[in-house]
Amino acid sequence: MMLRQLVLSLLLVLPTIGLPARSPLAILAPYPEISKAAADSCDAKVQLLEAYAGPGTRQTSLSEEELNSYFALVLSPHYHPSLKSLLLTFKDGRVVAVASIDFDRLNFSSTQFLNGLMRSLLTGVHTLMVSGDAVSGKGKANFNLEESRFDAVALPNLLVSEIISTVGLKQKPPFDPMQPSALPYHIQKVDVRSGYIVLYQ
Repeated sequence: MMLRQLVLSLLLVLPTIGLPARSPLAILAPYPEISKAAADSCDAKVQLLEAYAGPGTRQTSLSEEELNSYFALVLSPHYHPSLKSLLLTFKDGRVVAVASIDFDRLNFSSTQFLNGLMRSLLTGVHTLMVSGDAVSGKGKANFNLEESRFDAVALPNLLVSEIISTVGLKQKPPFDPMQPSALPYHIQKVDVRSGYIVLYQ
């Protein structure tokens, strides 16, 4: 469904114990609030995005509260069972995403990293926090991972990238946030600002 694809494409997409104060992962608190009014506002904006026929230039802003309310109240029933929850925050061009992932439902397998010890860690429900840039232009976007935490532990970014890709490819429609993917509704690029994003059609 294109509605879900739009919001999931924005992913492009834990505790902060021991993180440096300047780390993007340390800026998450307080979490954006969740409300039905914000979810309804996001839904109305997504419908306008979908109806836009172009060509031309139009900007649409979506706040953290709108997006996270939409995730929690509208999209979450359609997540693959491996994705339990998702929260995004935006700060100074950076995206911080916190996801609760059920690895027993994900059926994750990494050819590079899953030795016996690592395989035993990747069971049950865990919190994955990632920080990076949303790279977009010419109608495509992807997530550029820079920092991550698995619960309170650092994992290799290559492994975290594989986890993110696997979660994305389980969704409907499937997509890989780590690879450039076409944006729906004639969206050409996404700018990340503090507390909100701007979509350009």
